[in-house]
Amino acid sequence: ANVTDPLARTVHGKDPQNLIEYITRQKIYDSIYWKEECFGLSASDVATKAVELKALGGSYGANNKPTRFLCLTLKLLQIQPEEGIVEEFLMNEDFKYVRALGAFYLRLTGRPAEIYEQIDPMYNDFRKLRFRTPTGWKITHVDEFADELLTSDRYCGIALPHLPKRDVLVSAGYLDGPRRSALTPLMEEQSGGDAEKFLEKLAENGNAVAVVAMSERKKRKREVEEKERSFREQVMGRKSSRDGRRHEDESRARRDDRLRVGDRDSYYSQDGDERTYDRDERYQSSGTDKRKKEKKDKKYGSLFKKSSSKSEKDQYKSKGSKSDEGEDGNGAEDIDYWNAERAKLGLKPLKED
Repeated sequence: ANVTDPLARTVHGKDPQNLIEYITRQKIYDSIYWKEECFGLSASDVATKAVELKALGGSYGANNKPTRFLCLTLKLLQIQPEEGIVEEFLMNEDFKYVRALGAFYLRLTGRPAEIYEQIDPMYNDFRKLRFRTPTGWKITHVDEFADELLTSDRYCGIALPHLPKRDVLVSAGYLDGPRRSALTPLMEEQSGGDAEKFLEKLAENGNAVAVVAMSERKKRKREVEEKERSFREQVMGRKSSRDGRRHEDESRARRDDRLRVGDRDSYYSQDGDERTYDRDERYQSSGTDKRKKEKKDKKYGSLFKKSSSKSEKDQYKSKGSKSDEGEDGNGAEDIDYWNAERAKLGLKPLKED
């Protein structure tokens, strides 16, 4: 009883019954109305049941009980009636709930161009409809119901398939043009087809609805102008801040150039005052810093012992001084010393003169 007709085609790439969410579907399957009244129905039987409808709606109450309107919608998805039967549902002006049921089914399964073409005439139907909300009741109208189907993403708690905007379909050639209102002939007679002028004339003649509509239009126009003005001010403020940052960058670049070029370099103190000094003074200051560092190193000393190279150098110096003294004094002792050294190295002794 809950299985889709085997001959039914897929809708939007999936089983037609899956257009209703799983949890809502299970609630419908468990409802008494589905088990007692919707078993084994054909398309004509569904039309007969739709005549008995007294309200629209999705789920209501604490247990999210489904309405009869939602049960019949699922039954149409299950049996998938022919397109001609759905058109007869939409053309039925005697029973408003039958027409609403056909429009809701078409919105779920139809193609975008068909949806606009067949639901647009419902804008001229102003009959009242009872709508059951999750917490109570409310009154709506057929034209409001049609507008909700064409503009909303959800209705009766069911996610509706994506519907492109009318302008997109018109530009693509699927629709002939914008929707033609029932007031279009009257507007063409009185104001040449200009809706704004026609509304102004009605407001001048004392039509209360036209007066309210004109006041709302003026209010909306002022809001749009204020948004545009605030946006323009923001753009100008950003532009001025960018100009200020650019000026700062240019001044900083000029200052750096002055630091690099010229005999006397300039710099800025923390107070922002420009000061100059000679390069020689700068070099002198760097030299004093080096001397201070050397003094500091001498103060704390080295972590390593002094190398023995210095002591060896001193020894050689002392030996050299001794040899110098030997040349002036006793030359024999000097020759004996060098012969001993040469003997250690395995060399021949020096000849005496």
